[in-house]
Amino acid sequence: MTEKKELENNEGNGEDEKDRIVRKTISVKGVSADLYKKIQKVSNDTGKTIGQLTDEAYRSFVGSVEGAKHISESFVKGLKEGSSQFIENIKELEISGKDLEEVGRRIVFRNIETLTFTDLDNDQFSKYVLSVINVKTVKIPASVSKAKLLLKSNFVDKIVTY
Repeated sequence: MTEKKELENNEGNGEDEKDRIVRKTISVKGVSADLYKKIQKVSNDTGKTIGQLTDEAYRSFVGSVEGAKHISESFVKGLKEGSSQFIENIKELEISGKDLEEVGRRIVFRNIETLTFTDLDNDQFSKYVLSVINVKTVKIPASVSKAKLLLKSNFVDKIVTY
């Protein structure tokens, strides 16, 4: 990699010395020709230099990585602090609000063919159901908000209200 440093002069546009940007000319090996042609087209279409587009792409990528790192750290922290229980790998399950209260912790329902909630209200559902994952059919009483279920669901094939 070769590089050449330049100090971008921002005098006359109200920026302080700390706001000056150090630019480097960098040669990057291994960029596919097809991708580079696409970047050149974007550069021509937008009127931005390839360097400006590269800066934006790097900035976006670094922001995504930092965001993902923060999310994963928060996730791990939540797992360590949370005391959720897993109920999983069952063909058919019927569970009541009273059952949930007896467990007394938030529950992840996972890998269940038919999951039926009975005698349950919105408060019990919100307090005790953490998520519903990979369940073919979920049956909920009309007293439970379908929207609340949707927000806690992943890979659910069918929701039935009774």
